[in-house]
Amino acid sequence: MSSPHRPFIESLLSRYDALALEYFGAVEQESKADGSTVTRLDREASRQIVSALKQHTPDFGIVCEELAQSYRPAAPWKWIVDPVDGTASFARGYAVWGLGIGLMHDDRPVEGYLRFPVLRETFCFADGVGIHNGKPIPTRAPAYIPDTHNVLTASTLHALLPYDRLAKFKLRSLGSSLYHLACLAAGRADAMICPPSYLWDLAAGLPFTRAVGMIELGLDGKPFAIERVLHDPHYRVAAPLLIGRPAEVEPLLNSLRG
Repeated sequence: MSSPHRPFIESLLSRYDALALEYFGAVEQESKADGSTVTRLDREASRQIVSALKQHTPDFGIVCEELAQSYRPAAPWKWIVDPVDGTASFARGYAVWGLGIGLMHDDRPVEGYLRFPVLRETFCFADGVGIHNGKPIPTRAPAYIPDTHNVLTASTLHALLPYDRLAKFKLRSLGSSLYHLACLAAGRADAMICPPSYLWDLAAGLPFTRAVGMIELGLDGKPFAIERVLHDPHYRVAAPLLIGRPAEVEPLLNSLRG
């Protein structure tokens, strides 16, 4: 059955471009209580998207980074929204940032929609199929040579992980967890180390990676329990995660353990 939400969400992605590009390059940034960056786009995009989702699916819950209080958080169907994933990059004029809208049913991410305006890239996952700029995302692992083997990471992890043990991996940080997940699913990277984060940094991207056989493990080797995040009052993912196909994640985990 075709998703009844896809056309509506794709129209939101298109409208997001005009708003986001109007603000891009002329940003007044602020710090939130946790020290992270917030901009006018975060707030305005959040206001418009949350309002539109409430009208589209009034019985669905909404968890959004910029919402002080979630809307219908106990609802079995929930939209998870990150109005600007990569805000720090957006605020400094870098290109990798964008909108993430995920749909969860209970504790399962089932649909994901990502738009990166400057890069002109759209990723949609619905009806079990991932689409990148109108074309299906291949589900087979791409072939690579050692020189192009790379792992996506984050600047906030430098103080938390023994990076000296990862010398055999090419580490890259592009500034957006959702873009990292999209790149991982699209075969541009082989694994990802996600820093301590929040539900909205993952929910819209996990349908893509899970559909191509990727897993999420904590540094203790245990599978990621997303249901715990749903019951956390701040939707906090407290520890780093390793994400990728098992054949990529397990050597990475062994390297980190030394």
